[in-house]
Amino acid sequence: MGQFTRLIHTEEAERKYQSSIIIIVFLILAVIGLFAFILKMRNKESQSSFNEDDLSKQERNIRYLILEGKSNKEIANELFISLSTVKSHISNIYSKLRVSDRRELLQKYRN
Repeated sequence: MGQFTRLIHTEEAERKYQSSIIIIVFLILAVIGLFAFILKMRNKESQSSFNEDDLSKQERNIRYLILEGKSNKEIANELFISLSTVKSHISNIYSKLRVSDRRELLQKYRN
């Protein structure tokens, strides 16, 4: 009878141990998910916030002309600068405003 009781207690302890492992794994996954969500929201906030002061005067001029629908060549002619200079400024604008192309730039300023 003593062995049988010990066996029942061992099986019960094993079940409790397995249940606690499952709960711990679930809690760890929940915490990881929460951290991932927080990081995603922080990233969204930082991407959506931009400051006009981050752009130089020439970059603001070029951004304005882009928003008017001007091509790189038209911008170069209007500002009396080379096409490569326009492209360099546009690259800086995209980087500072965290956009990758004209379409994203237009969306950012329409919203």
